[in-house]
Amino acid sequence: MGRPGPLTSPERPEAVLTLRAATLDDEALLLGWRNDPEAIRFSVSRLGVNPDEHATWLARRLADPATHLWIAEERGAPVGQVRVDVEGGTGTVSIAVAPGERGRGLGTAALRAMVALVESDPAVLTLRALVHTDNPASARAF
Repeated sequence: MGRPGPLTSPERPEAVLTLRAATLDDEALLLGWRNDPEAIRFSVSRLGVNPDEHATWLARRLADPATHLWIAEERGAPVGQVRVDVEGGTGTVSIAVAPGERGRGLGTAALRAMVALVESDPAVLTLRALVHTDNPASARAF
């Protein structure tokens, strides 16, 4: 899948966001975001992960054609990630915005950029997300 054109955040029109495919070089960045207390709080397991577990998970995800993992960048700086796990035509969406970047509409912009990419993927017929009821920022973005 290609790289979408720049998208702006409706809450902050000057913010330009792009998505690029994640690589193994993003391991430490993704681990840091995953183990942020807010990310742990809203994760399925509600537990942090150790570096070895994360490295194994990331290598598997990057090798899996049913997983799409992108790094969201604003002016070339990483500000979050979006992942879509596809099974049976349904893409389950996960998103994280870097701790210092939250509250600026980047989650919404990242989701819009992701939708632009998966629209052309014949394996993705529908999208879904599991959003904690006590996570209003995520609910707004979705």
